[in-house]
Parts: sequence; C-alpha cells; structure tokens
Amino acid sequence: MISGTLPIKDLLRGLRSGMTAGRVAIDPLSRDFPGPLRDVVDGLDIIATRLEATTSRLAHSILDDGATSRKGFGWTLQTLAMHPNGATIFAQLAYGALGAAYSRFAQQPALLSETLAAQAFQAAMSATSADRSALPAELLLQLISTEVIRSVPLATLSHQKDDSAILAYTAFVILLCVERDSESEETDLLDLCCDTAPLIARKFRFDPDERSALRAAIADCARLI
Repeated sequence: MISGTLPIKDLLRGLRSGMTAGRVAIDPLSRDFPGPLRDVVDGLDIIATRLEATTSRLAHSILDDGATSRKGFGWTLQTLAMHPNGATIFAQLAYGALGAAYSRFAQQPALLSETLAAQAFQAAMSATSADRSALPAELLLQLISTEVIRSVPLATLSHQKDDSAILAYTAFVILLCVERDSESEETDLLDLCCDTAPLIARKFRFDPDERSALRAAIADCARLI
C-alpha cells in the first residue's frame, strides 16, 4: 500500500523547486525594473521564501513517518519486499539515497518523485511475485521507464545524451542488494555503488530482454561490494 502522503510531499517539493527556479530566472531581469515594480518583486520574493520554508518543514516533519531513519537498520530489497509498507519506505529511501546518487553524476538539479518511486517498486513487486530473485533487475527497469527523476522547472536542457539518472538508478538498486550489518556506513556504501554503476551502464541498453543478464550483473556487483 502506497501512503497517501507521497503525492502531497511531491507537490510541496515541486512547489518549492518552482519558486526557487522562478526567482533565479527573474533575478537578472528584475535588477533593471523601475523602483515601484522592483518593490513588488521584492515583496513577492519575501512571500515565496516564507512559503518555501513552511512547505519544507511540512514535507520533512509532518508527513515523514520516520520508518527510514531508524538507527542501525539497513534496508535491503529483501527486507523491503517483506515489509507491509515496503513501497512507501522504498520511496523515502529513494528520495534520500537515490537523490544523493544522482548528484554524483548530474550537472544540474532535478525533481525526484516519491510517488513514482513507490509505483515503480509496486510494479516490480507484482512482476516478480513468482521469483523474487528477479526483483533487482525488474526494479531497475521500472525506475527507468517510470522516470522517477525528472528535470526541474525552467531548467536548461542539454542536447547531449545524459545518463545521470540511469547511473543513479543503477547505483541505488545495487546499494539495496548489498548485505550489510548495522555498523555499515550508508554513505560509504553508496559511493562504492556509484563507482560500480558505470560498469553496468556501459554493458547494457536496459531493454526488457536483458533481464536475466542484468540480474546477474547486479548480483555480482553487490557481492563484490
């Protein structure tokens, strides 16, 4: 079951991102505005800043259930698959770890949807109900096809091929396949997974017919880490 708070969190974060992008875009132009118009822009900017702070607190405090922050608990795909709220917890993990992985590869910021992440997890669970060993590869394909990571409003789009999102998805899935104890540092493990992800990305096109080979490659990387 996907928590009903996930779409609200996505909406709040999208609102904050849009306000930030709008202020950045208009700032160079507003410097040449006449005095009265500049005062209006400054007043709107103050309102937007306060609203941004309010939505941030709401998204992080009121709507978070704290399940992902339990000290000493390292979530894996295996434990998530067995948890009744696995999709929601996966989405919260994705916002943190997947977002951090993306920042390792990307040249510009992006929006990460917890709602789409939860949907990708549920779709992968449904497709692998008869064989959970296929979950990592299926989940990676679902994350890619669902486009959990998307461009921020007003972002400058590059015409060059950008594999940042695919690399981040791959690193995140590998991380969730690594067996670890309560003393393991998530940040260190994620760094290793980010270093490993390009090895898989260079080998595969991430087509559905590559599921078996992709499953083996993910397992090998996780075992080595």
